Amino acid sequence: MKPSFRRALLSAAVVVVMLSMCVPMETKSNRTKVQVISWWDFTSSEPLKQLKAKFEELNPDLELEYLQVGSGYADKMLVMIAGGADLPDVMMLAMDKIPVYASKGAIMNLDKYIQKDYKDEMKQLFPVVADALTYNGSFYAMPRDITSKVMFFNTKLFKEAGVAIPDEDWTWADFEAIARKMTRDIDGDGKPDQWGFYFRKYMDGFTHWLMQNGGGLCTKEGKSLIGKPETIEALKFLQKLAVDGVMPTETQARQFGNAQTAPFIAGRVAMVEGGLSTTVDLKNAGVDYVIRPLPKGKQRVTTAFVNAWAIPSGAKRPDLSWRVLKFFASKEAQEIALMSGMGLPARKDTNISAFVKIRPDHKYLIESLSFSKPFPSPVYGVDFFKMVEQEFDLMWLGQRSVEDAVKAVEKQAADILSGKF
Repeated sequence: MKPSFRRALLSAAVVVVMLSMCVPMETKSNRTKVQVISWWDFTSSEPLKQLKAKFEELNPDLELEYLQVGSGYADKMLVMIAGGADLPDVMMLAMDKIPVYASKGAIMNLDKYIQKDYKDEMKQLFPVVADALTYNGSFYAMPRDITSKVMFFNTKLFKEAGVAIPDEDWTWADFEAIARKMTRDIDGDGKPDQWGFYFRKYMDGFTHWLMQNGGGLCTKEGKSLIGKPETIEALKFLQKLAVDGVMPTETQARQFGNAQTAPFIAGRVAMVEGGLSTTVDLKNAGVDYVIRPLPKGKQRVTTAFVNAWAIPSGAKRPDLSWRVLKFFASKEAQEIALMSGMGLPARKDTNISAFVKIRPDHKYLIESLSFSKPFPSPVYGVDFFKMVEQEFDLMWLGQRSVEDAVKAVEKQAADILSGKF
């Protein structure tokens, strides 16, 4: 037996043991249990609890049983599926993993179910959703929710500085001017310790800036866009803000905590990007904030990251699995996702009136869906993203030029995006 195969079987066995140790939620007699696995702690997740309750109300013959695999979820699930272990009926999956799973035959093609049972409802999905859930023209997942980016303003800091929060039509130039005004030296040591803006140096932290300028990260088909002049121009814009101290370094930001919102919550960053889940963090922390769209570049664009539900290949009861997926993509479930803070709805017919009534500026989260484009997710995108992050590390610190960082990326891009590495 080859060592690699032995390791795969051992890993699969470990996952099976982990699943057997999961504590299911209370069972109901005379119902068929359908297992749903995710990386979330179902004992404390309000969205999952509400989805379970509504599903069982609408499907009195079925009971949802949640399972959890935490660290390394995506890799462990691939090993589990490949190893032939007993599989859950439904699995949560991030959109950037869909092409990988689909290309490996690890999740089911859903076209036959959609054509038979969901074709008319497909018209209700935002276009960005359909793009995110397909591979080679076929559907392999159904939507959980959407995360689209908006800008959050720390109300307290803006009031203290006497700086007006911009209107919805603000531009990159407005953004830069405001970010510089909100950068301050509080302790008088000559260095900023309150910053105008912050974003994590992950791909989803800055890809939308590249797209707003007409550039991008890469295509869904696996072509790098890093070398485009428009991409380079946008990177120089962001790098200058970082080098000028308008943004904290990652080391400076993480002194307040690991979450992207941590320096914002601590009152040390005036503006931060985020989605619907950011509102939950800020509400829980008691931080006053205002929401606006992202500043407009050459075009108004924001990225959408679509989380999803899929059926593992080899699941023994795919028809039951489909009933769960269809519910998760339903109007009722999408309204639960919105109102519980799980994410923005994937459907255009979702009732948003209660959501906007809570806060009028919630409308900007909803409106962002109309100009969202999917976060790029080629088959080998994860490997490409890791490489880009590594090559850009010194660039954000001003220790490497944008041109040199881009050249280093482009030198490796074609091979990595084609799987030749």
